Amino acid sequence: MNLDTNIEAIEAKIQRGSLEIYSKAPLKILSSAVLNGGLRDANWIVSVHVPENGSKDEEVHRNPEQFLREEVSRMNISADEVVGLMTAASLQNVVVTNLRYYDMSLSALVTAGTSVSATAGDEITSNQRSFKPKKFGTINIILLVDGNLTQSCMVGAINTITEAKTVALRELDIRSRFSGDIASGTITDSVAVACTKRGKPIEYAGTISILGELIGKSVRESVKKAIYKQERLVPSRSLTKRLEERGISIEKMVTVFSQIHPEIKGNAEKLRQFKEEFQRIISDQKLASLIIALLRLDDDTKIGLIPETSTITSNEQTAVCEILQTTVADYLPHEKSNSRNGLFDHQSLNMAENIGPLTRNVLFTVMTKVYSSIYCKYSQDRPL
Repeated sequence: MNLDTNIEAIEAKIQRGSLEIYSKAPLKILSSAVLNGGLRDANWIVSVHVPENGSKDEEVHRNPEQFLREEVSRMNISADEVVGLMTAASLQNVVVTNLRYYDMSLSALVTAGTSVSATAGDEITSNQRSFKPKKFGTINIILLVDGNLTQSCMVGAINTITEAKTVALRELDIRSRFSGDIASGTITDSVAVACTKRGKPIEYAGTISILGELIGKSVRESVKKAIYKQERLVPSRSLTKRLEERGISIEKMVTVFSQIHPEIKGNAEKLRQFKEEFQRIISDQKLASLIIALLRLDDDTKIGLIPETSTITSNEQTAVCEILQTTVADYLPHEKSNSRNGLFDHQSLNMAENIGPLTRNVLFTVMTKVYSSIYCKYSQDRPL
C-alpha cells in the first residue's frame, strides 16, 4: 500500500509487515528509535509490526534491537542505512497528514494504541517490577520535513510533537493504566524527525513558529485519528466506559455496595435486577453528563485547581456531597420507603481509589435509589 507524503523525494509504503520510508538522498534524522536512534543520516525509516504470539513476543521485548536488525536484513536493507522503530499497532491503521505553508511542507505518519497508556511521573518500574502487559500499544510518530532543519530545530520539533500528542490524549480523555490520571503517552512511544536538508536553514520549531504550528496541527489530529482507527475510541464514549478506564466497573461498584447491604447477594434474581437497573439509570444522558462533569471536577480538585480545596473542611466537603446527592436523588424516580436516600455515607468513599469523593457519592446515591426501588417494595421493614 503506497502512502502519499506530499514530498517528492520521499517514498512511503506498507509492505512486508512494515511501514517503509525511503529517500534516495540520505535524510537527517533525530529519533528515539530502538535501532540507530539519536542523530544520524539514513536513507530508510522503518516501523516494524511486532508479533504478539507468546514466546516470540517475549523474545522481541527482551532484545528489540536484535529483532529489528533481523527484520531489516530480511528486507535486504543495510542496518547502517536505516532507523528502525516497532509497534504492536496495525500498520494498516496508519494516519498520514500532509500540510504545506508556501514553500514549507511536512508529512506526519502516526500509528497509535493506548493499551499501556501512562502519565509522566507514574511509579511504574519502582512499584511494579514484574509488570508484564498482555499487549503493547505504542504511539509512533514520524515527521518528515522538506527543508533544512538545524539540530536545535529538530530538538524543538520533538518538543512540539510531544506537546501535540499530549493535547490529543487530553482531548480524548485517555487515562493512565497505572494511576488513572490523564495520560501523557504510552510506556513505549517513539518519535522520529527527518528532513531532506534542502533549502535555507530552519532554526525554530516551537509553537510560535510556522513549522511548529504545522507540526502541532498535523500531529494533534493524526494521533486522534490513529487511535480511533486502532481502537474505535471517541470523545463521546459512554459513562460506563469512562469509569472502566478509571478502574471501576459496574460489577465492582455492585460488589462494594453489597458489602454494605449483604442481602443483595442472597437473591440472584434481585441482584440481576439491581445491576440492570443501575446500568440503565446511569445511562441517562443528563445524569451521565453530570457524573462526567464531576469526574473532571474531582480531577481538578486532586491537583489543586479548585482554590477552596486548600482550606475546605471535612464538614464542608460533606455538605457539598449532600447537596449533590440530594439533587440527584430528587432527579431520580421516587419510591416510598424508610430509606435515607441522598444522604452522605463515608462507606461510599471506598468504592474506587481512582474516583474522587464527589463522583463516588453521587454513584452511591444512585445505587441507594435503585436498592430502594427493588428491595423496599417487598421489604419495607429493612433499613438501609
